[in-house]
Amino acid sequence: MLSQRDRRRTSALLDRRILVGAATYAYANRAASFIISFGSLAVMARLLTPHDFGLVAMVTTFTGLLTSLRDSGLSSAAIQSKDLPLADRNALFWYNAGLSVLASTLVLLAAPLVSQFYREDDLKPLLYLTSFGLLASGIGTIHAAILRRDFNLKGVFFAEIGGLAVGAIVSVLLAYFTRSALSVVIGAALQAIATSAIAILFGRWVPKIDTTSRLGFQYLLFGFRVSAYAILNFITNNIGSVAVGYQSGSTAMGAFNRAQALYGMPVSFVLNPYLQVQFPLLCRVRGDVDHTRKIYGDLLVLTSTLFVPLAVLLPFIAVAATTLVLGNQWTAAGQILAWLSPSLAALGLMGPFGQFMMSQGRVKELQWWGFADVGLRGGGAVIGSFFSPTAAAAGFSFATLLIAVPIMVWITQRDGIFCFKDYARACFPGILIALMVGVTALAVSRFASGNSFGPFAEALMVLSASLVPWVALAAAVHLSPIKLYFLPGYQKDTDSFEH
Repeated sequence: MLSQRDRRRTSALLDRRILVGAATYAYANRAASFIISFGSLAVMARLLTPHDFGLVAMVTTFTGLLTSLRDSGLSSAAIQSKDLPLADRNALFWYNAGLSVLASTLVLLAAPLVSQFYREDDLKPLLYLTSFGLLASGIGTIHAAILRRDFNLKGVFFAEIGGLAVGAIVSVLLAYFTRSALSVVIGAALQAIATSAIAILFGRWVPKIDTTSRLGFQYLLFGFRVSAYAILNFITNNIGSVAVGYQSGSTAMGAFNRAQALYGMPVSFVLNPYLQVQFPLLCRVRGDVDHTRKIYGDLLVLTSTLFVPLAVLLPFIAVAATTLVLGNQWTAAGQILAWLSPSLAALGLMGPFGQFMMSQGRVKELQWWGFADVGLRGGGAVIGSFFSPTAAAAGFSFATLLIAVPIMVWITQRDGIFCFKDYARACFPGILIALMVGVTALAVSRFASGNSFGPFAEALMVLSASLVPWVALAAAVHLSPIKLYFLPGYQKDTDSFEH
């Protein structure tokens, strides 16, 4: 018979293996997603015009809001819950399915109004098609959440990559033959269908209609507050794009949308896979102050070391990089991207804020912050949109870095788990590296511009030179993509586990 100590050691070792496997699939997911998304982005930008992408952005900003409403935070509630019996899973599925039908119906009914708001008649057929994708994606939401809850990121990998591949292939082929925004919408709908189907297949769970089961109040309350924050956060991040589209038309909105897509790539392909592993872990160690502080601190070291230096480097390379990736017709998108750099720095300092607050059950505070955030960051973007798309990006970015970040730090430390000193200690490596990267980029940029190397050569020289201090200093602070020694009782230098 195994002793209690041996059972703990065996259990912790199994947890460690599960985490290693989950992390492997999370980063494989992001690597494959980056290749597919980046490739299709570069191809589609050359097949379609900024006007076409503006139409797509008008559709996705509206349907994205309904997606947040449809989910109602129930996927986060499923992940955060310590116990999730079969009856609760069934109730979560059917409740979410009903909301998906409602959201799709609202898209169909609102299509004429959205088209009238933007003064674009071509929006109506795009919205009608998008409603089917919205319904399809909702059917698999709870299955995907349970896969994440159980650290089955292998299933998540095949669902997301399979769907992404289907959507990319269909979109590119249709864009080549039709040169129409319809290609993007049809591809997205088929991607949603494929992703949901594969998630359900890997979930190996068929929801049953059980009239005796009811969705628990704790799920509804938690989900409502998470959903409120998600909706408010979506409004904050997209109200600038809507304002640009209303003020300046679909072409300007298309450039703004492509800049946002490039801005979001580091989040999608670096931060999100890490959070897929860390968010369930933060939920698991809730109540253990030391381990919660360790996990969140390591996460901030990673985000600050990656995103803050990238934000300093971005203004030197944004226009040349955007033109190289998307084509010569997207210079305006590069200029907008450069003004989003302060927001990228803020992401490095407070990117995991929402996940931390949800894992600690502090969703009520998160909800109230969401209301304030709309006025602060969203208001900055709207005010800037009256002047130009670049001014909208600047207003959003500086409001994020100079106003929102200090407030979020203050909110986080109110429960005493992570104080100001912890923030300073975690973010110092990223700020130091950013300072060195900025000095290097400025010096090389001035040298290159003085010798007339041209924009592409200059950007390449700046990037290459800046990578040297970036990589060297990152190695000096011993960064590791996934650190496992925060597990309860696990010692970094040994495989033993203590009580």
